Amino acid sequence: MLIVESQSLDIYRNLAIEEYLMEHATEHSSVLFLWRSNCAVVMGKNQNPWCECRLDRMHAEGVSLARRISGGGTVYHDAGNLNYCVIVDRTKYREERAYEMVFQALSRFSIRAEKTGKSNLSVDGLKFSGNAFCFRKGRALHHGTLLLNTDLERLNHYLGSLFARIETHAIRSTPAKVINLGLGVSEVSSALQDSFLSRYGKTDLVRWSEDELDQDRLESFTEKQSGDSWKYGATPKFVVEKNGVRLEIAKGEVIAAEGMGTKALFGQPFSEIAFSFPCWVDE
Repeated sequence: MLIVESQSLDIYRNLAIEEYLMEHATEHSSVLFLWRSNCAVVMGKNQNPWCECRLDRMHAEGVSLARRISGGGTVYHDAGNLNYCVIVDRTKYREERAYEMVFQALSRFSIRAEKTGKSNLSVDGLKFSGNAFCFRKGRALHHGTLLLNTDLERLNHYLGSLFARIETHAIRSTPAKVINLGLGVSEVSSALQDSFLSRYGKTDLVRWSEDELDQDRLESFTEKQSGDSWKYGATPKFVVEKNGVRLEIAKGEVIAAEGMGTKALFGQPFSEIAFSFPCWVDE
């Protein structure tokens, strides 16, 4: 068994650690990774950021965009979130077991939570955790957010579609009313670790800091996570229309364009023109 706690608040580094542990901690039957990040918006692997978040506000206010390796919907992160990740052999993975780990941890604080919808955790019908999954090379990754003392005003400020007219087959998020649990990070972290040991066993327990990971391998994952080819290029093909301009985008680049002044846009990264192309300006 392996428990890793990150001291970094870098969203890209922490998502890279998750992928690193998925790929390179296979000698450990069960892994628990706990982390937080600075203000960021994190979308699912198969989502379109232009549908899911206000990239104009994020761009202007220096808020990071990230894409994780799992599916599911878009979530807001800040240092008031505590994020957990459980990695096990795929043959031993049971979705409910991970939820029960969280429920057991929260029971220490007299909080009775329940699963709602496909993969949300809620208290009194209000969501405090979204969960997502990844299966790769015989391993299963189950991770989720825990809203402890998150800035809910900023959450609502950054989530939502930038363009009204987008044609896409990308997975759409399902909005839900959310709530903070109002608990301390260190207390919940400790409770999750105890619950993890209770649910997944205590055999050969090892604890690592992120400094004990292979830094060269970790850096390659971090470069991927922070790069535009992953954040934007992995977006499923889509079409966006605004003010008489129609653009088709694949792998993050414009592959077809209709409308005045669009001739020079072929092959251009959409992320670089979305905020500056004159025809996008509302009249």
